[in-house]
Amino acid sequence: MIDIEKDAKELLESAKKRNETISKKPEARGAGPESSTETPKTKAEEPEETKVTELEKQAEQDKEILSKKESDLTEPEKQRKAEIDKGKKESEEKEKKSNVQKRIDELTGKIKDLERDKDATRAEKDELRAELDAVKKQLSLTPQDKVKEKLKGEMSSRVNKYLEEDKSLPREDRREMTDDELDEWASEDYKAANEWMTKRTLRRIEEERDIKQSLKAEEILDKQEESAKRTYAKHPELDISERQVELVKEGKKPKEIVEILCKENPKYKLAMEIYKENPYKYMLADNAPELIVAEIEKRTSKESEKKDDEEVESLKAEIERLKAEKEKLENLDSSISSTRQPPPKEELTELEKSQIKLAGEVGLGKDKLKNRLKWRKENVR
Repeated sequence: MIDIEKDAKELLESAKKRNETISKKPEARGAGPESSTETPKTKAEEPEETKVTELEKQAEQDKEILSKKESDLTEPEKQRKAEIDKGKKESEEKEKKSNVQKRIDELTGKIKDLERDKDATRAEKDELRAELDAVKKQLSLTPQDKVKEKLKGEMSSRVNKYLEEDKSLPREDRREMTDDELDEWASEDYKAANEWMTKRTLRRIEEERDIKQSLKAEEILDKQEESAKRTYAKHPELDISERQVELVKEGKKPKEIVEILCKENPKYKLAMEIYKENPYKYMLADNAPELIVAEIEKRTSKESEKKDDEEVESLKAEIERLKAEKEKLENLDSSISSTRQPPPKEELTELEKSQIKLAGEVGLGKDKLKNRLKWRKENVR
């Protein structure tokens, strides 16, 4: 974890020291502080002062970024925080290597001194050489070598612990005993001692396997933590650490916490569902958080496409329904029109036909003729 105040102060102090160094450069001989003939700053000095000012500003900005919660950081601030974290890690690694190199130099010097010292014993020289070899080995250790060293150290620690805890127990009930005790037991009862050694060997093999798994788990968890930080940059709502702390303070049990988080946070709920589908896949993957987020994005995209498809299908169905309704109405109108009887044609007598023909010859319209005949019928007796 980053010590926010310490890191920010170191950045600021470093910038200030560089600024003070520049401002305290000796003045030209014979020139007073208020001299009007003050030598102008050279071009080389100008950029240096500007650089220091920029460093001070950056230090202040970094201090502000480190003081913020992860959820409050903007995207550029998250990127800068990642740079600070990376820089700090690299700095710590360099410092560690530097300290190892200093120790190598110290031991080398001491060995040379002992070589010149006639009174120095061979045992003293061998002890320093052994330490020097061990320190040098640290610089060339591969990740696999480091695991082996940790395993060896853990097993050695356990043996010493068992020796102390079991020394008052009967020999057959002990987990460990000294070589002298084992030799003495073997001389008295070789069979019993041999059976005990077989059991001890099997127990040690099992414990070594457990330690290896634990070390591997630690390595995986460290890498998964880095992977998680990268996912939070894209999906900040998946960072439930602060809410988790709040729920713990409220006295919630682990199972209750997960249930509450799933209820409050749909994306976290989906992440948990994906994890439970194949826990071994994600449990052992260095980039498990990123794998889960990739699956979330995939499923979210598919769900969105599915909704779009459903909406399109719904619109198509509505269009077909409206078309059918329109066609039904058109058929209904056609049916009504075909069943409607036309008005009966007026049957004319021969006399009426002659009258119409005569009226046409003298320019009298059919309607006027009808009205005239109607009038004559009503008024002429």
